[in-house]
Amino acid sequence: MSDLSVLIVDDNEVDRYLLRRQLYETGLNLEVFEEVDGGAALTFLQNFDQNSADCPDTCPPTIIFLDINMPVLTGLEFLEKFAILHRREVFRSCIVMMFTSSEQIEDMHSIERFEFVKDYLVKGSISAADLRHRVERAISID
Repeated sequence: MSDLSVLIVDDNEVDRYLLRRQLYETGLNLEVFEEVDGGAALTFLQNFDQNSADCPDTCPPTIIFLDINMPVLTGLEFLEKFAILHRREVFRSCIVMMFTSSEQIEDMHSIERFEFVKDYLVKGSISAADLRHRVERAISID
């Protein structure tokens, strides 16, 4: 598998750390970026020109792991705004994998209209091997 870059968007530092560690345990060759809320993540993506100059092989990120419940800009609000960015050619290859503690059916249904959302993962419910399988499946769908 080729190198991947991921953006973890979660306001909880411990959750970001645990996901980052689990991603490394998958054995995938990854570059990991982190942002603390949907607003910061949106700014990171909107600064594509600068980020791609700094990290030309890893920007934009291949996968965005996105929490739902965050301050400033929630995951669902981020998806609304990212849908506009996703229309740009440079972002067409980006996919989103929800990574949240929410097991609410309403939350699961609210993301269905975004074609770039490829999976819904509940924090603490998957192993590194399962995470690797789901990442591989998500990027092969696109």
